[in-house]
Amino acid sequence: MSYGGLRPGTEIAGRFVIERQIGAGGMGTVYSARQLGLERPVAIKVISPEEASKPMARKRFEREARVASALRHPNAVEIYDFGRHENTMYLAMELLEGSSLRSLVDVDLPPLSTRRACQIASDVADVLASAASISLIHRDLKPENIILDRTRDGERTVVVDFGLAYILESEEAGRMTRHGEGLGTPDYLSPEQARGLKLTPACDVYSLGCVLYEMLCANVPFDGQNAVILSQHLFVAPVSIRKRFPAIEIPSALDELILRMLSKSPADRPSALAVFEALRSLDPRAPQRKGEGGGDRLLGRPARMVSAPPVEPEGQTMDGDLWFGADIKIAVCGSVDPDLKVGLAANGIDAVAIDPEPADVPLGMLAVFAPGASAPRVAALADTGLPVVSDAAPSDIARLADLLRAGASEVVIQPSAPEELARKVWRAVRKG
Repeated sequence: MSYGGLRPGTEIAGRFVIERQIGAGGMGTVYSARQLGLERPVAIKVISPEEASKPMARKRFEREARVASALRHPNAVEIYDFGRHENTMYLAMELLEGSSLRSLVDVDLPPLSTRRACQIASDVADVLASAASISLIHRDLKPENIILDRTRDGERTVVVDFGLAYILESEEAGRMTRHGEGLGTPDYLSPEQARGLKLTPACDVYSLGCVLYEMLCANVPFDGQNAVILSQHLFVAPVSIRKRFPAIEIPSALDELILRMLSKSPADRPSALAVFEALRSLDPRAPQRKGEGGGDRLLGRPARMVSAPPVEPEGQTMDGDLWFGADIKIAVCGSVDPDLKVGLAANGIDAVAIDPEPADVPLGMLAVFAPGASAPRVAALADTGLPVVSDAAPSDIARLADLLRAGASEVVIQPSAPEELARKVWRAVRKG
């Protein structure tokens, strides 16, 4: 059997007959087929022999079959069979008639209506709630993995592609994450995924928040080059849809719910079940209810599922000398460019040059800037207890992830203006 060109009539494992090719990807090809005996339509996903020869690719394919079959839900793809045929592997699943959410959601397409976006998102949240009940994490939720299946009763939302999914407490999941299988798609990646931390079902809630955000305004919360997007997921608060796109009318409670789903800390996000119930409680056709104070307010149980905007303590600001009351000193591993030194000084930062690979950091320093430092060097500097700032090229996602895993508090994108570096330093010191 030759990969990529299974002809109509080809039998797979004596149980399925190929009818036509319906898709292809990096790991293999998907075919429309017929199951012998039951005579029902199925989709057959066949991994290429080249991929099947790689142990990690086989593990991922087998994992997709196992974890997807463990999840029984009307809005999750149903798995029928899994096995080997000749020199490759196959996965048989229900055949979906429709297209992915990506065909309706993109920057050059109009936003979905609030009603439809909430319906799709609540269906997905219901799947995620069921997945969380068996400690299953999808890890790669995005519009491409949400299929709008056409049925006799209308449209059915289906979550597919559990290739990156795993069940918590699985030793195999840990191994695959260490081998680089843990990262999903940057536009929808949770902060803890970007850092390479232990994951919980909250990471899928974050990704769903990104998808819902995009459905409502045709834009993802953060954009730019991949390394910039990852940095924003980690450190930049998303702008609410109502503020970013004032012409788009959505309920304030929905806007607040999305912001809570996009909280940097997993503990601050609502559960998938809470998201499902909140979305089902929202009626976009009804006017917003008003509280006694005249502001928009969601009443009842949904009100407990959204967060109020943070209130900054009076008399404090989040930047510059007013926070600390004086200029600060930071250590720079290596020489300091004169223009950079002047630019940092203008922002209240005295940059002191030290050895490029210091054995220790002088007393009095509140942070370390280590441009070009390796991940092990960053880890050693972080062990001093000081916040460490390093840098990475815009397209170097691997370095960005390595630095964050090593303990870097902030990463600036090369080339970086002095004011941008100063902003990162202040934030690192504030967090530290």
